[in-house]
Amino acid sequence: MADKQWISLHQHTDISNSNYFEVVTQFKDYVAYAKEHGLHAVTSTEHGNVVRWIYRKELAEQAGLKYIHGMEAYVTMSLEGKEAYHTILLARNYDGVKEINKLSSKSFNRTDGHFYRKPRILFNELKDTFKNGNIYITTACLAGFIYQNKPQKDDTEEIRNNKKNVVQQWLDMAKLHKDMFYFEIQPHDNKEQAELNTLAIKYAKLIGCHVIASNDVHALNPKHNELRMIVKKGKHNGYDSDDEFELWVKTYDEMVSSFQKQRADFNVDIMSDEVITKALQATLDIADSVEEFELDKSHKYPKLYKDPEKEFQKRIKQGLKDRGILDKPKEERKVYLDRVKHEYEVYKHNGAIDYMLCHEDIVNTAHKNGIDTGAGRGSVSGSLIAYLCHQTDMDSVRLGLNFERFMNPERVSLADIDLDLESKDQQWIQQWMLTNDKWHAASILTTNTYGLKGAIKAIADGMDRYAGKPQYIQSIRNQIDDKGNYNNSLYEEHKELFDNAKQIVGVIDSFGRHAAGVLIDTNTIDDHVGIQTISKWDYPVTQVTMKEIDHYNWVKFDMLGLDNVGLISKACKLAGLPYLTPDSTDIVDFEDKKVWGSMRDNNIGIFQFEADRAGQILKDLFAPDTIDKIENGFDNNKRTKVRYMDLLSLANAAQRPSGASYLYNVTHGIVKDNGHPALNEFLAPTLGNLVYQEQLIQFLVQFCGYTAGAADIVRRGFSKKIKSILDEEVPKIHKAFVKTMMEKYGDSEEHAEKIAKDFMQVFMDAANYGFSINHSMAYSYIGYISTWLRYYYPLEWGTAACEIWKDKPEKIAKVTSYLESRGINIKPARFRKSRALYYMDKETNSIYEGIEPIKRVNEKAGEQLYSLRDNQYDTFTDLLLDIYEPIQAIQESNYITKLTNLYKLSSDKVKEIDKLAKCNKNIFIKKEKCVEVNKSIMLNLISLNYFDEFGGSKLLAETYKKFIKIYKPKNKTLINKQKAYLECLEFERTSANIDFPLDYQLKQQLELKGKISYSNDKLPNTYVFVTDLAKMSNRCKLNIYSLKTGKISQILVSKRNYISQKIEIGDFINIKKVVAKPKIVNVNGKWTKSEDEREFWLEAFSLINLNKKDDGV
Repeated sequence: MADKQWISLHQHTDISNSNYFEVVTQFKDYVAYAKEHGLHAVTSTEHGNVVRWIYRKELAEQAGLKYIHGMEAYVTMSLEGKEAYHTILLARNYDGVKEINKLSSKSFNRTDGHFYRKPRILFNELKDTFKNGNIYITTACLAGFIYQNKPQKDDTEEIRNNKKNVVQQWLDMAKLHKDMFYFEIQPHDNKEQAELNTLAIKYAKLIGCHVIASNDVHALNPKHNELRMIVKKGKHNGYDSDDEFELWVKTYDEMVSSFQKQRADFNVDIMSDEVITKALQATLDIADSVEEFELDKSHKYPKLYKDPEKEFQKRIKQGLKDRGILDKPKEERKVYLDRVKHEYEVYKHNGAIDYMLCHEDIVNTAHKNGIDTGAGRGSVSGSLIAYLCHQTDMDSVRLGLNFERFMNPERVSLADIDLDLESKDQQWIQQWMLTNDKWHAASILTTNTYGLKGAIKAIADGMDRYAGKPQYIQSIRNQIDDKGNYNNSLYEEHKELFDNAKQIVGVIDSFGRHAAGVLIDTNTIDDHVGIQTISKWDYPVTQVTMKEIDHYNWVKFDMLGLDNVGLISKACKLAGLPYLTPDSTDIVDFEDKKVWGSMRDNNIGIFQFEADRAGQILKDLFAPDTIDKIENGFDNNKRTKVRYMDLLSLANAAQRPSGASYLYNVTHGIVKDNGHPALNEFLAPTLGNLVYQEQLIQFLVQFCGYTAGAADIVRRGFSKKIKSILDEEVPKIHKAFVKTMMEKYGDSEEHAEKIAKDFMQVFMDAANYGFSINHSMAYSYIGYISTWLRYYYPLEWGTAACEIWKDKPEKIAKVTSYLESRGINIKPARFRKSRALYYMDKETNSIYEGIEPIKRVNEKAGEQLYSLRDNQYDTFTDLLLDIYEPIQAIQESNYITKLTNLYKLSSDKVKEIDKLAKCNKNIFIKKEKCVEVNKSIMLNLISLNYFDEFGGSKLLAETYKKFIKIYKPKNKTLINKQKAYLECLEFERTSANIDFPLDYQLKQQLELKGKISYSNDKLPNTYVFVTDLAKMSNRCKLNIYSLKTGKISQILVSKRNYISQKIEIGDFINIKKVVAKPKIVNVNGKWTKSEDEREFWLEAFSLINLNKKDDGV
């Protein structure tokens, strides 16, 4: 018996954790087990999904195992019912794979009742599918139809009959294919399971079906089971009878022994040894019968047009007209037309016309709906046809960009174009793609896995030592850096915790979606791929990940959110300009030295150059002496015209790790001499350095006689270090280069050999790390256009920047600093000046914050309050009246009296009007709509001094509370309203005009805005406000706000000082002593004091009260 085998056909991996944590074991663990134990097949049957099924298939087959496709489905008898019977489905062949995928996809429908707490398959859908004979069914566990419909003593006759009916429907389905419907038994030491096994065996005999054994595997081994139970305990997911279920992989002998023990303990006499051995053999029978299958790896371009070539040609012709190509001089026009012809043949050869048409449809939809897109992203900027069809704004002929880097006939790979949009537009276009009926589409699945910090929390929550102590757990996590490094002393103190946590790093905890990617196919994807839904996203999501999609050549489009596209778009709209692109030469001078000087002086808003290091690169590169050196080149008597955009693109490449070898030379104007005028001229745009992938291609074409397509293949081979290509091509390149230098440029063989030897190493280095000029140039234009707008339209640019980066305080601080240098101030939200979003005031050259970002305040309220900006209000009470009172005025004869003026008349006059109103209600002139702001919104705005033109915040808050308490807009008589109005008016005029205490104001700003807008230059530099704190084992990290300058910084305080002074968020501190200490950093796995990094420690301080008058506030 020791040599006998069985295969677990009911087992779960961490993929089953999407809604309810169950498993720490990953599929690779089961594959390794199967290999180690000589099994020939492997499966996993996840709860309610087929997620990552292609990955699992590939992993199994790479190990030489047969992949069995399956899932544990939840089956409901009707969409109105609440039941979800657990049922194992296994695919006998590829048709079965698609059928299971389709059932799973349908089960996630959240609009028709399929999805109710769990994704559910309708019984009749399963029955109709089972008729086809492509899937096996096993009856699963205690949550399956058998045990859930077991008669109970207290069942009513109706319930008993209903249960009987349900069971009969399942048994009838089993009769359709008796050899493919299996009754499942499991060996757990549990009374209910023993009862289920008895019933399962009886039903199998009754129908004439097979019995199959499983262990409902949720863990590879007892240790994995222990870990999963710890996590489940921390998440409060456990069951009382968990200890009775050994849900790990068992050997054949262990399974037999467990079944026999169950039989003895619970008198399951019907479960004979013969039944047990046949049930275990049944797992091998199914595994043997499953047909292996191959997946289609062809390019799955959407087929949208009956005659795609004709449609493509029509669009290209229109593009030639739209882009003004047909108006160019004859010779120049010929260059463009020849390029179009060349590109068209490549698109046709590579079968990519359908792709280009689909992508253009998406871009056109964006543009027609007022959505601006980036100039270009990636290698597609090298395609003239993409430019003609408005898929990019990069004229690759005028800008000298390379098409073959994007596509060539020698490399027939799947086309891939990414699109940049503002984040809000990214969401809109994705939703349009996902609901368009021209194709099938889904967002792309991501899996969220535990890192070390997350694993520490998950394990600690379930361990008695840490459970219920969130601050203690957080203090441990705070001592782990972002790379997972930590002190050995921390590990020794919490060794068991860390050892357990490390074992669940990488385990899936939940599912998400790729922020940018959308899969599109005109063929069905619910069966070929599998789709699902996830929380907080109302659209389909694939059940496979990006790597699986890429490997099998499904088409996906990445719609990426790019702040700088939104920045340019918004600034242009505010400035009354069309959306600026590299073609906007009639508006923008791209060689404007004042703009380039501004870029050098300040890097905020310059795409890809906003980091401190990148800003220094700009300062160095565009310094006057650097430009002078570049223009002089090798010959001081012959100056070279510098094209600034080329330099910016070069800097874009140089700042990356691959540019380390030439960064200093580039930023200091040192032009490299490559030993021959031809090479120096070829590399002049990059100061003699071989930088771009496109230069590598052009070098092989120009100096070695390669075709562009062949050159790109060689470049890719070098970058991937493919030995066969290196061995074959390096000698060929060397020989061809020497030949070209001698024949074309008249060089001697000796000199050509020397140049070739030196230059080949340069070529090899560049091939390994080269950057794309197609990509770099497009992004450089984005950076310049933003700078141009910043320089010439600072108010409009600043307003757009504040809106785009409203949730990024560090960027807002830099924007604020730049705007202040231009004489522009950013002011807090104020009545009459602020809208929902940031808004500019040209009269005062200021930008006012919007009120929509304020917590619990909406955009609608902001716009409605702004609509009152031109009204005259003598008091805050008058404003409140205008906000809440639906009656605007009274009309008597030909006279119209505003309500505020009416209330100031005598009470007798008001009573007369009340009498008139009883006879003629038409005397009331009502507003079309009242301002919709509730109590919470108003009090929040008051606390932020939004209405400060009317008085102090505390006075206004009290006035408001009194107004809403006594003034009733629905009151039918004006006299009562008048009394309430006059009482409020008197209260406002006679009460003390004071603000809330400073600490309350700052706390409100922090709570409602996420930042503080306050500074007082009369206060000492040492006065700060604590905005945040993080407790660690031996220290506390404070975020402090300078009350004098408004600057935010971070400082550390020892645990002793922190505890003794009892520092809290919202405290005022007077700093008395700060000490700089070396930062403790991890170097090669060891913690040591940094030689150049410092941390600032608060050594002496006192808590102060700035709410008193004598503090100078």
